[in-house]
Amino acid sequence: MIESVTKGKVVIAGAGMTGLMMALRIKQLDPDIGVVIFDRADRPGGMYQSIEYPDGRLFDYGMHLIYESCNPDVDNLYREVMDERDWHIHENNEKDIAGLYFRGRLQNYSHYVDLRASGDVEKKRFLGDFMLNLGEGAKDCGRSGWQFLLNQFGNEIVESVHRPLIQSLYGVNIEEIDRFAIKATALERVVLFDPDTMLDLMKSDRIRSRLAFPDQLNLPPYRTNHQKALYPKQFGMKHYVDRLVDTLQQRGVEILTNIAGMSLHCSDDQVDSITINDKKGDSRKIPVQTLFWSIGWPSLGHALGTDMSGIGKPAGTRVIFANFVFDQMPLMDRLYYFYCYDPGFAAFRVTNYVNYCPAAAADGFPVCVELWPSRLGLDAKNLSDEQCLALALDELRRFGVITEKHTLKFSAIENKGGEFPLPSVANVTAIEEIKKRVLSKKMRNIAVTGIMASDDLFFIPDILNHAFSVIEKTFTGENKL
Repeated sequence: MIESVTKGKVVIAGAGMTGLMMALRIKQLDPDIGVVIFDRADRPGGMYQSIEYPDGRLFDYGMHLIYESCNPDVDNLYREVMDERDWHIHENNEKDIAGLYFRGRLQNYSHYVDLRASGDVEKKRFLGDFMLNLGEGAKDCGRSGWQFLLNQFGNEIVESVHRPLIQSLYGVNIEEIDRFAIKATALERVVLFDPDTMLDLMKSDRIRSRLAFPDQLNLPPYRTNHQKALYPKQFGMKHYVDRLVDTLQQRGVEILTNIAGMSLHCSDDQVDSITINDKKGDSRKIPVQTLFWSIGWPSLGHALGTDMSGIGKPAGTRVIFANFVFDQMPLMDRLYYFYCYDPGFAAFRVTNYVNYCPAAAADGFPVCVELWPSRLGLDAKNLSDEQCLALALDELRRFGVITEKHTLKFSAIENKGGEFPLPSVANVTAIEEIKKRVLSKKMRNIAVTGIMASDDLFFIPDILNHAFSVIEKTFTGENKL
């Protein structure tokens, strides 16, 4: 059965956080405009949705705080959807308490690589080369993450630290990594000095952009903004997503989930309509005024029938979420989460929810381990749930997060997290080529938002700032694909 509507609507591809927040902004600017969002998932929210188990337990997909965009147009909407009293608000040095497992030690004071424990000879090499490099002019790094790191630290640190680290994380040579990877995994700084020395050195912008203060909870006030982190007082990011969805529906936004496929119907320079097919076999044809695409350039390229010859499919790392509940607090001090950069581990990140949402401890202490099995040369598709759970528990013990005194109350595996895109020069170049071919069509009523919509967009504050800017330009007639 095909249902058709005649009045052109604003259509948003993707019902993740970006798509939902865009819809809210559009309705704020024009309450009377028709807005339809569609997504293949069975629930809106994307990775900001929560996992609900039959016994009522909730887990997020790893660590998800909402970091403000320092843009009132974005940040005021969070409070419009959910009252200030219903948020945990983490600010200043408690906005993001993150750590790192590096060289066999859990750093609870910084998520940047700490090189202070290096041997005397190695440390002298690091410091000498760093200072020499600091005095040289930066070379154009282009898309190269390797050259970016050389500009930051010099050859000694990059070869001794970052080369094996990149190999451990991504399984590729450092020369293959895009600069996007440095931002995505917080590699742009290292720790080299103790707090007293850094207090003086941080007066230099060049040093502060390369060296981290080694005590995050006592970081001096050098920030250029007052960004805060938000999390619902009820455990589970779904509590915000659900309220956001309710708000949108009250304002007339249609959210279509469980979509099996779609097709665009275009004239020379615009999308005239879109046919959306659900998993029940029903179809709906919707005339399009504007199409906002928040789910990536490659999928838009396919939807527009773009010639993709000569472009390889971007590779990625399959992510598995191992969720546990223990009878006592995990041994992570005040950390919300920590990364693991050491070889010999599948874990990429470990999250202790209770440290930023005390209500998470209603029936035990939940912990999430984000596994990248490829780090161990394993194929995630061939691992059973039991193997994944055993692997994650073993690594939690090796990290020192749990001991023999911890009793496991609950465990589950979620393998629907998809892939973490490999941030290689080849992959980013492929996406740029797809973008170029799509833009050559000069479609005047499509606007692209979301991850990598523009250079280096990855984190949600930047994505939303970009998306809201695109909306403003679209509503004023300034934006064209």
